[in-house]
Amino acid sequence: MEIPELFSRIRLLILFVLLAGMPSLLNAQQQGQIHGQVYTMDGKPLSYASVKLSSTQYSTSVTEDGSFILSVPAGQYTLQVSYANYIVFQEEVKVEANGVLTLERIVVKSNSTNIREVIVSDIQRNKFARKETDDIARMPLANLENPQAYSVISKDLMMETAATDYITAMGQVPGAVISNGVNDNGNGVLLRGFSNSGSGNSNMVRNGMPINSRAVSEIFNLEKVEVLKGPSATLFGAQVTSYGGVINNVTKKPFESLRGEVSYLTGSFGMNRITADVNTPLNKDRTALGRFNIMGMTNDGFQNEGKVSALGFASSLLFKASDKTKVRFDADVYNTTKPLVAFLRNVHKLPYSSMKDYPLPHDRSLTSNDVATNRTNVNIGAEIEQQISENWTSRTSYLYNNSGDKGSIFMVPMVVDKDRIERRYRIFDNYSMNFSIIQQNFNGSYNLGSTKNKVLIGLDATFYTDKNLYMVPYFAILDTVNINDQAWKPLTRSEVESSRGKRSYGDGVDDSKYNVLSAYVSNVTNISDRFFLMLSARVNRFYQGDIKNYNPGQPEVKDEAGKVVQRETKESYTVTEGYNQVNVSPKIGLVFQPIKDKVSIFANYMNSFTNIGASYGLSNPNDPNSELQMKTWKPEQANQLEAGAKLEMLDGLLNATVSYYHIKVKDRLRMVTDDASTQDGKFKSEGFEVDVIANPVRGWNILAGYGFNTNKFEKGEADVEGLREAWTPKHVANFWTSYKILDGKVHGLGFGAGMNHVGESYMNVEGTFKIPSSTVLNATAFYDQPKYRLGLKFNNITDLQYWDVFGKPQRPFEFLANLSFKF
Repeated sequence: MEIPELFSRIRLLILFVLLAGMPSLLNAQQQGQIHGQVYTMDGKPLSYASVKLSSTQYSTSVTEDGSFILSVPAGQYTLQVSYANYIVFQEEVKVEANGVLTLERIVVKSNSTNIREVIVSDIQRNKFARKETDDIARMPLANLENPQAYSVISKDLMMETAATDYITAMGQVPGAVISNGVNDNGNGVLLRGFSNSGSGNSNMVRNGMPINSRAVSEIFNLEKVEVLKGPSATLFGAQVTSYGGVINNVTKKPFESLRGEVSYLTGSFGMNRITADVNTPLNKDRTALGRFNIMGMTNDGFQNEGKVSALGFASSLLFKASDKTKVRFDADVYNTTKPLVAFLRNVHKLPYSSMKDYPLPHDRSLTSNDVATNRTNVNIGAEIEQQISENWTSRTSYLYNNSGDKGSIFMVPMVVDKDRIERRYRIFDNYSMNFSIIQQNFNGSYNLGSTKNKVLIGLDATFYTDKNLYMVPYFAILDTVNINDQAWKPLTRSEVESSRGKRSYGDGVDDSKYNVLSAYVSNVTNISDRFFLMLSARVNRFYQGDIKNYNPGQPEVKDEAGKVVQRETKESYTVTEGYNQVNVSPKIGLVFQPIKDKVSIFANYMNSFTNIGASYGLSNPNDPNSELQMKTWKPEQANQLEAGAKLEMLDGLLNATVSYYHIKVKDRLRMVTDDASTQDGKFKSEGFEVDVIANPVRGWNILAGYGFNTNKFEKGEADVEGLREAWTPKHVANFWTSYKILDGKVHGLGFGAGMNHVGESYMNVEGTFKIPSSTVLNATAFYDQPKYRLGLKFNNITDLQYWDVFGKPQRPFEFLANLSFKF
């Protein structure tokens, strides 16, 4: 990567700040102590509750007699008390050097019996606006100190909206479009004009470490989902290659109290789903904790074919080896069986301009349950967290991630004309994808003179391998169906197997291996108590191993003028030699708070990049008839400028973020012939987003969001230059409101309603075939009691016929009923 002189100077500045601060890093800051007690309304100690200073690493636990002592550097903080992972109390505190701050007894607004039984989120103010998280910036940084727009979807919101999958769980992320992916092959997430679908890219991480989107476990094991907006390679790495943002899936972790919930959901289209979440101490002194989640689900789907079944198990163990050392182990296994169907291809052959005009039956599937694919995802992780000193912590993390299937059949519908569709298929005889990631992070704070700093220093190594054995040719035609027929011939696995091409052989048709070694640093300086400067950088070394590919061969093809448009190739195996690339990814952020701890104005420059695999180019890029050459391309680059404002007003009852972004991508590959590329493509995406979360009165919650995006190929192939990317709507909006009665005889009774709007988009870059806009209305009613919860959900209450951005039919009206028991 060619770094402008400005960023070279910034890297030197980061180094200078760290080196200049080293003497301060080694000197202990002047300390003070906080003494306090935490009790419930009936005078009982809230033993084992957690006490933490927000946006710091300082924390402790309440003892059995209800007291706590916390030693911290002098300063002003927000003290938070949490129980069962819910914040139940917070207040501002000021610690003097060498002094003892004795707090008045903290009384949590619940009695000792109820707080151990009810959903304690009811005690929180504006509970859906909880954005305090160490994962977003990889350091303890408050929302109003962070120069980046982001959203957090909690498990409470997932429960209230009766989410049964990733699509419904993520429905309240402003500006995001969530789907099953372009080829029904994982969680497709579109942000700021960029998708992780269609190009093998992934913008998914699990507890801060990269995974592939097809390997994201089901929502039964998610504590929350954090959505970071914009290119984020500086802190999250080259593997996170969707320039629109990063999705961090945070799994459930154990806590100190015994709690559990078993839930059963049933409803339309044969939906049956059971989940269990059990958290328990494993020994008397609560130094060993465990949390276990299970899930089983079956759903027939709204079409005549399309049954989905799934099983999942997850466990997380925490051991407090000492007062300063914690060790965590977690693992989950998720297995699902469902038919896989790609998006509809060749829509340019249709005489229609919109999917709503195409008479393809909405309730009939082009595949069958007999050709369903069984896939298993496995995640195994370990982590050691250590308090090195009062100001420094170390976190060493490891994750192994595997996704694989055998004999999977992937259906690919191809339009022949307005009445006929070819049912093509592709068989993957054996597919296995593996990520192994080890990561070391050091978080600390230090003073440079009178200036306070927070710093992250990190190293990570990622090792990726995949093995892909499949039939040849890639796509085979099974039959052709007439969409006007009353019934289509049902598919059977035996029929597909008997008509398939030859099997793959040898030690692998497509094998790919790469590893990434990175070092990164991020420093946030409090230039004043209202002005914050973030300087970050990552040095990334990418190594691509030899790639083995099978080439089935293709004949020479000429156009009507006799010009060769496709060169003849022979059946062969090719091995592309591996290569190394080293590049730097910078990030700069500024935050100013015109109203301290209530309003912040932020701006950032962020970078991301993609290491592009070797492919054929021309020996002379200006001569389409020159010789083909295998070329190693430099990394593709994305650079964002963003500015916006954040609000946390009315004592936290109003939380809002407004941002404008401008993203430019350069060094994209551009096809100059059917079999050769050059690297001079450019793409631009810009727009704005609004995110509002409010709690006007006790029990009433409001979430609203809007995203506008415009994008175009500034330089690309002749037929797409100046046009918009496919599958990217300009307008996306969401709204959800709910009210829960918290007092009186009918306390626990609640209602909710909302909508999701996705503007029109196109299935092809040429903009000739449209997916119409859709506004889907949903509603819920529930009765939440200390020992049980009853819930009803009504999805698509207007019974709208609509499609996702890839043209796949979506569910009509759906009714769901839920019963949960809590202990």
